[in-house]
Amino acid sequence: MYLIGTMQGRLVPMVDGRIQAFPRDDWEREFTLAAEVGYDTMELTIEMASYDIHPVSTPAGRDRIRQVSRDTGIALAGLCCDVFMERPLTAAADDARESSADMLVNLIRACGELNLPMIEIPAMGDNSLKHPAARDRAQQVLESALPLAENAAVDVILESDLAPADLAAFMDQVDHPRLGINYDTGNSTWFGFDPDDELPRYHHHVRNIHIKDCTVKDYSVPLGQGETRFDRVFALLRDFEYNGDFVMQAARQDDDLKAGRDYLAFTRKLVTRWLQ
Repeated sequence: MYLIGTMQGRLVPMVDGRIQAFPRDDWEREFTLAAEVGYDTMELTIEMASYDIHPVSTPAGRDRIRQVSRDTGIALAGLCCDVFMERPLTAAADDARESSADMLVNLIRACGELNLPMIEIPAMGDNSLKHPAARDRAQQVLESALPLAENAAVDVILESDLAPADLAAFMDQVDHPRLGINYDTGNSTWFGFDPDDELPRYHHHVRNIHIKDCTVKDYSVPLGQGETRFDRVFALLRDFEYNGDFVMQAARQDDDLKAGRDYLAFTRKLVTRWLQ
């Protein structure tokens, strides 16, 4: 069974004008809304503004997340760590990189205690792996953290802007069973990548998929209104026997609940056509 879910914060009003952020005042209510929409799961998200207040950060908060998840029937897909977009793991300065690496260790431990299956690291923007030196620094951080992830039974997955061949090479170089890839359908369109060049190279590393639509000019448009080749992506996922989650990270709209229902219907049709 394929679980289809939402990114945390997408069904409630934006926080401080951010498209994606932990909804500090609405996070429990959003679980109820997600169940009403018909979602199966939710990927939590954390950024610097919520790092100290997110319930994932404390034992009592993690207990509360478990309870809300049980009460609503919404499973926990993992934790998207937008915090590393602001505090890069690839920072050139040793002290900055070590501080971010400590955050990664803390979050892996928290995810392990909460039984979250994965922690996602956006490796884009200031945390991009495009420069060889950044890849070397990221590899050092990951090789230090992955044994902890293995002990905690948590996958560390990368959402990257690397070209397909470079990303496949990086994964082979680090070569750890707890290191995986998040495949974002819209980002690939935005970056100008071809799914026929991407998924055959690293499909065996893909643990989680974000559903988004983009064009090469417009970052994030409503599903079905962009240039993402959804049918081709899902055909490849079928061929490579993908069995993970799908998480909505699609464009915000004036009525995010209606959008959530529309996006769920859009993705269910793809799953039914290609994967069932």
